Amino acid sequence: MPDSDIPAPTAAAELRPQSPTATKPRWGLRIGLGAAGLALLAAAFLLIRLFLPVWWATRIANQTQGSLSGGLLLGLTYGFAFTFVPLVIAWQARYKKISWPWKWAIIGVAVLAALPNLLTLGIYLNSSGAAQKARLMIDTSAIWFPSWSIGGAAAGALLFAGIATFWHMWRSRGRKLKSLRREVQSRAAAGSKPAISQGATTGVEVSGPQGDAAGDPGSGPDGNPADEMPPTSPQS
Repeated sequence: MPDSDIPAPTAAAELRPQSPTATKPRWGLRIGLGAAGLALLAAAFLLIRLFLPVWWATRIANQTQGSLSGGLLLGLTYGFAFTFVPLVIAWQARYKKISWPWKWAIIGVAVLAALPNLLTLGIYLNSSGAAQKARLMIDTSAIWFPSWSIGGAAAGALLFAGIATFWHMWRSRGRKLKSLRREVQSRAAAGSKPAISQGATTGVEVSGPQGDAAGDPGSGPDGNPADEMPPTSPQS
């Protein structure tokens, strides 16, 4: 049988049948990932609620050692530094050239940088027994730490707001100056063109009467009209 008599395979015949397991959703994997996520959230909740308040209060008490000035300085430093620095880090996510995965990473780093203030805030907002024990430790060993932490955080937030406002005003001023320069350049370029055309028109007008005087048929060969007048007869 010649090769020309063999029918060409169709497109449907070339496609391989897909296996039913390729399109079947993996429900087991999804259920396992969901259970692992819930377990991690529960562990993080228990860690934050029961362990971290006492641990953080112990760290604060060891650093201040019952000194009033130590609690004041430590609270002011922690409140200011761990508010101003996270805000500066989170502010970097405003750029449009940064993609969203990197923006979320920047926000995560900012939250980690603000963790000391968040731990202090969690102690006074938490109603668990561990939080009550942590508050008692801080109120005994570092009396002024909580109040000066709030003051330092407010100072850091105000400083960041001032810097951000100044930066915004500076950038807007730069944009206005650039637009004014472009407008002045465009006006100068548009004003030079009429001046050139006006100079060319003035030259044509000045040379016009001279040409008309040179080509006037009523004037004589020397340009004197008296040469063309007929001679007068003598009086008798």
